[in-house]
Amino acid sequence: MEISKLFNSPFIGAIIADANQGKSNFIYHIIKKLNSRYDFNLYTYGLKSDVKGANKIYSLDELERIRDSVIFLDEFYDLFDLEDRHNKSIAERTLRLLFHNNNIIILSGLPENYKKFISAKVSITFYKQCTFEDFVNGSSSKKKILKYHGSKRGSSILHMGKDECLIYDGNHYYDYKIPYLKERDSKRNNVSILVEKSVVKKVDKYGI
Repeated sequence: MEISKLFNSPFIGAIIADANQGKSNFIYHIIKKLNSRYDFNLYTYGLKSDVKGANKIYSLDELERIRDSVIFLDEFYDLFDLEDRHNKSIAERTLRLLFHNNNIIILSGLPENYKKFISAKVSITFYKQCTFEDFVNGSSSKKKILKYHGSKRGSSILHMGKDECLIYDGNHYYDYKIPYLKERDSKRNNVSILVEKSVVKKVDKYGI
């Protein structure tokens, strides 16, 4: 499927995956696909790599001023500070306002980040590899993935490669391939934590 065709009207979407399963790479890929076809206003939060033409935001105040744009919120849970339960109503009002202001909002986070009230607002879900028990019980995000019975589903995990994604648009499930964008990988230059010891072989006077 052509993923950019999903972005033809305002919606709230969710990228859901376990840690280190390529959520950010997927965001960069979507932006690249959209840029190849459209001119649009782009806002981002939480991405480690700069995107040409994107407006970075750092607060809810900035977020709520956005209109007629595509917005990617990586690690959205931190922006809304949902560890504090009192912020639930704030997050609900913000998402409602953003949708009303003609925006496309893509949230990205772990399965446990999608509380029931957030999941209920999501109309398109992008599942990468995720562990079922990490989802919030009773959330629509969990219900949707447990209804899927394709070959990628195990008993406890949705098995997806980092180059794969399962898209649910509210009616159908689609498999989707994601290219690896090396230039956007902020972890590619990390050094190895454990390094093999160099073993010096002792040689006797006869060279044995």
